[in-house]
Amino acid sequence: MEEDAFVEKVLTDLKFAGHLFFDFKKRPKAFKQLIAYPEVTRKLVDDPVFFAVLMCGDSWLVDAPDHQKLLRDQSSRQVAVCGRGWGKSLVFSRKNLWLLFTKPNIESLIISSTQRQSMIMFDYCHSTIMANPLLHEMIQYPGSTRTIIKLKSPLNSKLTALPCSPNKLRGYHPDWIFLDEASIVPTDMITGEIMMMLTKPNVGLVMSGTPMAFDHVFRRAFLDTKRYSIHHYSSKASPLVSKLQLSEWRDLMTKEEWQREVEANWVEATQTFFPMDLIAACIDPELDNPNSPNSYIKDLQQVNPDKLAGKYFAGLDLGKQVDHSVLAVVELTQKNVVRLVHKREFALGTPYPEVIAYTAKAHQLFDFEGLYVDKTGIGDAVVDELENIGVSDVEGVFFTDAEKENMLNYLKLVMEKNLLRIVGEDKGLIAQINEQQYEYLKPCTAQERIHIKFFHPRGRHDDQLYALALACYASKQATPEPFLAVVPR
Repeated sequence: MEEDAFVEKVLTDLKFAGHLFFDFKKRPKAFKQLIAYPEVTRKLVDDPVFFAVLMCGDSWLVDAPDHQKLLRDQSSRQVAVCGRGWGKSLVFSRKNLWLLFTKPNIESLIISSTQRQSMIMFDYCHSTIMANPLLHEMIQYPGSTRTIIKLKSPLNSKLTALPCSPNKLRGYHPDWIFLDEASIVPTDMITGEIMMMLTKPNVGLVMSGTPMAFDHVFRRAFLDTKRYSIHHYSSKASPLVSKLQLSEWRDLMTKEEWQREVEANWVEATQTFFPMDLIAACIDPELDNPNSPNSYIKDLQQVNPDKLAGKYFAGLDLGKQVDHSVLAVVELTQKNVVRLVHKREFALGTPYPEVIAYTAKAHQLFDFEGLYVDKTGIGDAVVDELENIGVSDVEGVFFTDAEKENMLNYLKLVMEKNLLRIVGEDKGLIAQINEQQYEYLKPCTAQERIHIKFFHPRGRHDDQLYALALACYASKQATPEPFLAVVPR
């Protein structure tokens, strides 16, 4: 092919440009000669889609018009509400790379509820740079780290991945902020910390995620078509989500979960006892920060008992073949805040001796001041065994309708007082809380009060919810009751 015709085909045929990437990355000199053509350089600078296809090998973008539209959007305020697996983090990683390598002296931040979440988009950027020798040679060392990409002169651009923590965010005044999974970042953190960093002229703010709370800045921005460029995409519209995956999700999800996670719509579970706004207000980014002394504990093996100075309570919901056994551990702070610091969901069919052994080990570490156990069915024997092996302050709870009402009412009260803290990325727990439904039972006599009956959708579970409710209920005994002091004159 003639040289001019070859360059013209690269410029006009995205699929051809995508195939070239895999050939040219093995021949850096030929790659460098191609992008040295003024027409190619100009298009790389002007068109982020062309940049992603030629420099990142994203030939899949050719048949993804929605992804192209989002990638080409250069508005300074953007909101992208996308279904699960749609590819928003991947698309915004390409936008970050395009900014870094075509706009000198750009500083871009990727922020999310946790360092782990922000690293998803960052790692897309890093792995793509490592795969392209021309991009790789522009990395500056020292200056680049596990969470920072710094480019050499004359570009001097910088990309940093950060968790949503005030002590990590302050001091930055970037050109672009990409807020990933914005729906699980507390509103006051976005408005009080992140938006305060938007001090430069024309600074860009991009918020992306799946729907969650209604009364959240993410949804308010989604509805604000005057200030924000809005993008709304279902998982079904993405070439990155297979029909097989969609079919599996359809079988596993409730109607509301499908609408929220796949259709990317704000929706509330029918007759939910715990509205999503109430749950979202309990999310605490500090629990997700592994560098914080108040972080969530995933593995008991990593716990240093000497650093556990709080008051700890636990709830154990027992299941076996159909339902899971779940242990939830909460910390009660001096301000009466209840923090979920550890949770273990046991595999279906886990023998009770194994559940008991794990609970005893957790007690050795946390020194529970109270442990409430579901004693419905075989629970009595489990309570006896825990007491026999030295676990003190164990109390069995029969899961009658009245007792469930007491537990869930207390849990809701703690949440309404803004005293519960949970992990934002724990989608399983959040789903179980939001899916808990209720109905009022008619009293049998005039003297009997109206009771509430609770239930969950068919095919779903509520073991994690009740383990948390039991733990919170156990902590109630240590919460001082309000009193009225009469001072004599």
